[in-house]
Amino acid sequence: MPTNTFDRKIEITDPESIEKLSQIMSDETPGRPLSEHPYSDKERANATQLLKEYIKRTGTQS
Repeated sequence: MPTNTFDRKIEITDPESIEKLSQIMSDETPGRPLSEHPYSDKERANATQLLKEYIKRTGTQS
C-alpha cells in the first residue's frame, strides 16, 4: 500500500489557542492509563459475536 508523506507548516495565530497548546504540551502525562478496560465485558462479548457473524457471512478467515 503506498504511503504519502509531506511536510506542512501549521500556524496558530489566535492567542487563546496558543496558550491552550502551550498548556497541553507542558502538562505532565498521567502516571497510569485513564482506563484499564475501555469497554465492559458485555460490550466485548457483543463485539466478538458480531465479528463471528461477519466472518460466517463473508466466508473470510485470517
